[in-house]
Amino acid sequence: MNPPASRSALPHRVARRTLPAIAATLLAATSLTGCGLFGKNWDVKMEVTGSGQADIAYNFSGKNKQTKVPGAELPWQVAQNVGFGFNDLAVLNAPPGTACRIYVNGKLEESSDQPDAEGTVTCNANLQDE
Repeated sequence: MNPPASRSALPHRVARRTLPAIAATLLAATSLTGCGLFGKNWDVKMEVTGSGQADIAYNFSGKNKQTKVPGAELPWQVAQNVGFGFNDLAVLNAPPGTACRIYVNGKLEESSDQPDAEGTVTCNANLQDE
């Protein structure tokens, strides 16, 4: 039969169980800062101008998966409030005269005004906490 635990051993046991919980909470809070839930955030608007149709692929910071819009009617736009990170916009099979723009908090951050030889136009904006 084991002797009962002393009162001085109890805080040590609690600390051993509490420390991993605190570490997990801090890790979760740190990962959420990239989503704009903690820390600075920005209003990002992506737009594609021109006429006709094009294939569009975009990604807002905090997202792990690119969104694709095949055969999108131009002009086209999407907006979202985001945290720090990369915001990318690609237009494929773009007709001549197609342009892309990314606005951050209403201010033009990046633009590309003409498709390349393969019919591709790209824009990106990297947002960082100051």
